[in-house]
Amino acid sequence: MIIRLEVQEINYEKCFENLIPKMIEDCRSQTELSELEKLLVKLGDDAVPVMEKLLGYFKTDDRDQMLIWLLEDNQEMFVSTANERMNEVFSGDAIAIGGLYGQDHPGPSITLYVAQVSIDYNKLFDSPMFSGAIGGAAKIALQISNPEALENTGIKLLSSDLVKPKLISVLSDSLQNAGLAITISDVEVMDDSAAEMPVPLRDPAKDEGLLPDAIEDQILDAIAAWLKDSLQ
Repeated sequence: MIIRLEVQEINYEKCFENLIPKMIEDCRSQTELSELEKLLVKLGDDAVPVMEKLLGYFKTDDRDQMLIWLLEDNQEMFVSTANERMNEVFSGDAIAIGGLYGQDHPGPSITLYVAQVSIDYNKLFDSPMFSGAIGGAAKIALQISNPEALENTGIKLLSSDLVKPKLISVLSDSLQNAGLAITISDVEVMDDSAAEMPVPLRDPAKDEGLLPDAIEDQILDAIAAWLKDSLQ
């Protein structure tokens, strides 16, 4: 399953303030850096105010792509926190997630997707929220459901008035804990085929802490515009 997050508001400055230091630390651990990455490492703590200044020179879509790359590069914290909170709220590892991805849209708009959502229905129906007759009926339905019907049941369950508010709360808290100052207003649970998942901006096996070429070009363009303004 996939959970689409409807983004209501983004505090870009706070996101950059929280996430850029982690990016700098990742760059420090690499042996082969681009000239821009070397510059950011040398700036150290000053890299944050510099990047905040450059935000004003980013085009809207460039800013969103930079944010998406940062959140993908830091998604491990989100995933870890979300799974811990799921365990607390749903009493055991009944619901688990595996990733967080972003999709840029024209203008000031992005969509977030929580991917690789899995459910252990037996554990879920043992949680306090499914106590008594509700839990008993749910377990009977579970025993007679085929895999396709079971997935549809899972989507309806996570979208229900009973579970959905808790799901929104868990995912919102996890975003904030991961340094992503993003407010979500709603979630939509769907099967894998119903959503066009974006292509990740980074390859976790090769790009840990390294800026993609497209992001580097955007930062260089912003630096050039900043320097030109400073000369006037």
